[in-house]
Amino acid sequence: MNIRATENAPLLDVLMRAFPESNKTHLKKAVRFGCVSFRGAVLRHPDFLIKAGQEISFKKYGERDTYREKPPFRVLFEDEEIIAVFKPAGILSTGRTTEKVRSMFGAVNKYVLEKSRGNRRAYTVHRLDREVSGILLFAKSEQSRDFLQENWDRVEKHYYALVHGVPRKKEATLRSWLKENARQVVYSVPEEEEGAKWSITHYKLVDTFVWNGEKTLADDALFSLLRIRLETGRKNQIRVHMSDMGCPIVGDRKYGGDASVKRSVRLFAYSISFPHPVQERRVHLEIPYPPKFTWVSQDGDYL
Repeated sequence: MNIRATENAPLLDVLMRAFPESNKTHLKKAVRFGCVSFRGAVLRHPDFLIKAGQEISFKKYGERDTYREKPPFRVLFEDEEIIAVFKPAGILSTGRTTEKVRSMFGAVNKYVLEKSRGNRRAYTVHRLDREVSGILLFAKSEQSRDFLQENWDRVEKHYYALVHGVPRKKEATLRSWLKENARQVVYSVPEEEEGAKWSITHYKLVDTFVWNGEKTLADDALFSLLRIRLETGRKNQIRVHMSDMGCPIVGDRKYGGDASVKRSVRLFAYSISFPHPVQERRVHLEIPYPPKFTWVSQDGDYL
């Protein structure tokens, strides 16, 4: 929408007159994140002087240009500042995409650049292990990236994991210090030491299964479906904690999964909730786990 100034005034004052229901903090964020332009240039300073009779353009967060080509990945959420996509297993979260290496960042960045005609690009906010699938979040400005990283303690992430066996407790919290060795294997140490990072994982038993995704009682089960919430986000944290518990993730040979199972880690990032970097609200995204996530076949998944 276009807003015409009736008198000489700072940009913020012009916006407050145009949007009396909005508070000053919200409007400052709108300016900082590029929602206001003047004569084709984006204004990012709330004190910029607007003269009487001059007209500024205000673009709402949800407004965006139509992208003619369908992106080569599944978009779960998108606005001017954030894009959340589905990451399949086997693809890197970050890194440059080449003929031999595929990364979600490379694909998403290309999409954002083309869609914005070079005015926006993607910024990494968090990562999923190469073997893990699910929701992956990117920012579309440095300000949004910095906001999310600075407020990462307000982000909630939930996963599903299919593990071998059945945990002794239906619900528990796992805590340990995690370190990484020269072979890039993460492991728990009994107490704090140099290079170790404190980690906390919460889990809850959802269901138990035998072959071919058939549900069964815990006493007869070969596999368990767990719902997991991370309180800290360390590298390979869930995979290590499940292994420490004696219930390694199905397909995760690196951390004790049955080596006769195909190397396809059954860990799925199904939910994320975070404060929007511009709008005064939380964004909650959730998707179901794949249809055959709990299906383990003696003929198909076992070599």
